[in-house]
Amino acid sequence: MRFFTKYAASFRAFQPNARRLLALSFLLAFAQNVFSLVFNLYILKLGYDRDFLGALGSLPMLAVAALAVPLALTCSKLSARKTLLISLALTFVSMCGLSFFTGRSALMFFSALGGAAAAFFSITMFPLMARSSSESERQDLFSGQFAVSMVAGFAGYLCAGWLTGLGARLFSGGEESAAVYRLTMLAAPALIAVAAWPAFRIKEAAVPAQFGGAIAGIKLPHALLVFAPQLIVGFGAGMIMPYLNVFFKSGFDLPISSLGFYMALMPLAMAVGAMIGPWLVRRQGRVRAIITFQSLSIPFLAAMGFSGLLLPTVLATFARTMLMNASWPVYSVFMLSHFPAAQHAGASAMYSAGWNLTFALGARLSGRLQMDTGFTLSFLITIVCYCSATLLLSRKFLRAEKKAAAAARPGFVETPEM
Repeated sequence: MRFFTKYAASFRAFQPNARRLLALSFLLAFAQNVFSLVFNLYILKLGYDRDFLGALGSLPMLAVAALAVPLALTCSKLSARKTLLISLALTFVSMCGLSFFTGRSALMFFSALGGAAAAFFSITMFPLMARSSSESERQDLFSGQFAVSMVAGFAGYLCAGWLTGLGARLFSGGEESAAVYRLTMLAAPALIAVAAWPAFRIKEAAVPAQFGGAIAGIKLPHALLVFAPQLIVGFGAGMIMPYLNVFFKSGFDLPISSLGFYMALMPLAMAVGAMIGPWLVRRQGRVRAIITFQSLSIPFLAAMGFSGLLLPTVLATFARTMLMNASWPVYSVFMLSHFPAAQHAGASAMYSAGWNLTFALGARLSGRLQMDTGFTLSFLITIVCYCSATLLLSRKFLRAEKKAAAAARPGFVETPEM
């Protein structure tokens, strides 16, 4: 009870902008998960193969990778409110286009447009959250924002499964046709329009900056070292996570209502993970907490890929999702802590570009591998990536965190290494 009381007290203490960002995150995540539950199935129902699905799924991430840094440079004089509204407008157009147009070129264009929307969002959200919170409440805000998004995702998946099942019964005799999937997808743009309300209420003036100021002073070798563990994780996640609905649908032949329920468990697991993240950080420190979460998730990832039974697979997927995503907001704060406040927008853009690039490469490779070997190689590569990222964190950052913690204790005297 004290755990939830503390979070409630933290929420009441958040600045008005922070609470508006939480509302925006909820509505946006709800819409995205309504759309994403059926989108892959819709593309396959149109007659495209998994290789094209992999290419299509990688385009938004490639767009973010290509646009995040240029947008951080050119949009530094725009207010956060304008940038977020541009992101929402592009998301609305992208979802409508993907729902109404079925040609290969049109699908690729609107998929890339969705990536452009994500790029605007990525260069704005983390720096704005950092500016909208004090140092003491920052971890709670980042974890809370992630948890709110995941709870919305849980509701979105359930809603999408229910809407699709209802549409199938009413309009196609129980068959899950492309038209039924389209009806569900069209609910998402309406929700995006509602999400504009909290974005309009954000009060943030444009930040004066010279061209290039967002990136100026960032040392690339240092940035790459800080980003590297999560970029490796991103490549591994890209091998599996974009296809999770296909994995369950094809592996266990689930009806859409059951698929919606099982997929809804995943963002719920992420929300639970986000809530326990700050608790472990206070006890172990950020780096050790990230290492703990990632290490514990690896056996569940293996069980998820190779158990072959529905219930163990669902439970393993829930545990793996909870543990890996518990570290996500922790890593976000860890990443920003390695850069001064003036470089947060640039660092966030560089990290977003790198993560989306590796995620897209993983998704593209996995789509090709699935044509020949199913999900076997994709899971094996993901396991290797998670082990490598955990080892890198342990070798490069854990010792520095221990020294910093020791130096903060009264009476500490550093001794030279022999």
